[in-house]
Amino acid sequence: MPKPGNYRAGVPCWVVLTTPDTARAEAFYGALFDWEFVPTGPAEAVATRYGAQVAAVERARPTDPPATWTTFLACPDPSRTLAAVRAAGGRLAREPYEVPEQGRAALAVDPLGARFGLWQVGTIDGAGLVDEPGALAWNEHLSPAPDAARAFYHRVLGYGYDRPREGHTLARVAGLPACSIGPAGPGAEARWLVHFATGDTDRTADRLRALGGTVVTGPAPAPFGRTALVRDDAGAEFVLVAVPTRDSAAAA
Repeated sequence: MPKPGNYRAGVPCWVVLTTPDTARAEAFYGALFDWEFVPTGPAEAVATRYGAQVAAVERARPTDPPATWTTFLACPDPSRTLAAVRAAGGRLAREPYEVPEQGRAALAVDPLGARFGLWQVGTIDGAGLVDEPGALAWNEHLSPAPDAARAFYHRVLGYGYDRPREGHTLARVAGLPACSIGPAGPGAEARWLVHFATGDTDRTADRLRALGGTVVTGPAPAPFGRTALVRDDAGAEFVLVAVPTRDSAAAA
């Protein structure tokens, strides 16, 4: 099972679901991805797969969107990075705060309106399992102005970019792939979009429907695997993307 090393600053390293009903979310994702949950507070939990942390779930606060997945970027100093966010035209959404026994975090909004998190290592440095069915596979930023997004994240986090193809480009940190930035569909708002791996996109999409979720587009072929844009039963949007199934993992 792939396990990432230390996450370099700026690399997407962690994802958190904020939702009105955490018990409902745990039931949904437990059935969809075979996640197990370790409570970390009255309305918070860390999701695990094969004993490794893969995501977190927390109850939405009044200032949060009602149900959404948030991408967190590795950050050694959230306060310093937030100053860079402001200087580049972004804004603060939540001051740096302690996540007991996990790390330190903050929330920001970029100039395009996409919300993202900053994660400072504590006992959890980020996802402990990636690129396996039921685990984080990729993160992408989509907006009506991808060139402006590229300029912002280059200034704040030092992203370098490959040549765009059809408006999409690979973002790199220290020369290594980190995420991608590209155009949103007509009328779509700017957002970071979380991709979870699956061994069989069609089968997992069918399971998601049976659990009360919605398939927005797909499943359909894509350059990096068969994908489907979906929503959970509370409306949080994410992508299912097929990865090669290994003997150690079920095709969840």
